[in-house]
Amino acid sequence: MYDKTFARKMTILLPFIGIILYLISDDVRNLMIRYLPVCYFYSLFHLYCPACGNTRSVTALLHGDILGSLRYNIVPPLLVLIGLLAYIELATYSFGTHRRLLPRRLSFYLILIALLVIYFIVRNLIPYLTPAY
Repeated sequence: MYDKTFARKMTILLPFIGIILYLISDDVRNLMIRYLPVCYFYSLFHLYCPACGNTRSVTALLHGDILGSLRYNIVPPLLVLIGLLAYIELATYSFGTHRRLLPRRLSFYLILIALLVIYFIVRNLIPYLTPAY
């Protein structure tokens, strides 16, 4: 059986974890910039890999720049949106009324992955979609 008290505790605890992560984000960003290697895929082929721009995208998100984050890479804002919707589902389920906000069909996620693959290919062809350095 599912323990609702654990879900309630996690529902209350998750925003505090997010606040702590936000407060230490500048230190983490400085460490990542200093110690992350250059993208080997870009160095070899001069094409952007799916991960190119993720660090800058997350940094922009942490500073509240949603459009800048989307400019660097679309995946982190998309994951934040999905995580927020999942958190709202958990909160509504934990406290009594269950609301489904995320689709439960596999076809939705397969189409989403296909669109992301198309985006990763097209952003190498259109200069506006490339992560700005």
